[in-house]
Amino acid sequence: MRHPTAPRALLLAAAVVAGQAQAFVVAIAPGARSLYLQVGAGTITGGDFASGGTPASNPTVNRVSVNVPAASLGAGPRPMTTDSAVAASAYNSRSFCTVPSQVYIGGFFRAPGVTPNATLSVTSPAALVNTGGNTIPFSSVGWTSGGAGDATPTIASGTFAGGTTQALLAVTGNTWFESCLQFTYSNSQLVPAGTFGGRVSYTLSAP
Repeated sequence: MRHPTAPRALLLAAAVVAGQAQAFVVAIAPGARSLYLQVGAGTITGGDFASGGTPASNPTVNRVSVNVPAASLGAGPRPMTTDSAVAASAYNSRSFCTVPSQVYIGGFFRAPGVTPNATLSVTSPAALVNTGGNTIPFSSVGWTSGGAGDATPTIASGTFAGGTTQALLAVTGNTWFESCLQFTYSNSQLVPAGTFGGRVSYTLSAP
């Protein structure tokens, strides 16, 4: 938790079958330089963060997936679902995300004083791939950002660029941020049957 980067990963898969509120960013007390990032499952011991809980490492990599029946191939966007069961805010335990539709993402950047912003970014491979070597561009997957009472999303909605790293949010020192991401597969092309998978990595880093 006290490293210059805090990485987390998320698996995405697409199975094709043949035949008035503000963004949720709140100030936290200054302290020893530290970063915490939670994507899906996370661990905070001793209660939520606002009540004094302590963030800890959690090795869980959650999955987001969608099944596309043969009759629906290329017929337009399909919502994806997640195996993450996290619906409550890690900050104050309020009901925040809708599962299995949304993936929780949140964390903080703490420093002893004024400091340059940290950056939340995501790195994705160029394509989702099946066992036969067939591919679907990772740019076929996008997300809508939200959360209960989060009328102005903390993280902008977007689409994976594929094969590169994208900056998602500038995180001011001594703030906590969080959002809920609903992923969607564009389903705009005809592809062979199979399970296509890929892994994206979210990173919170500070200079």
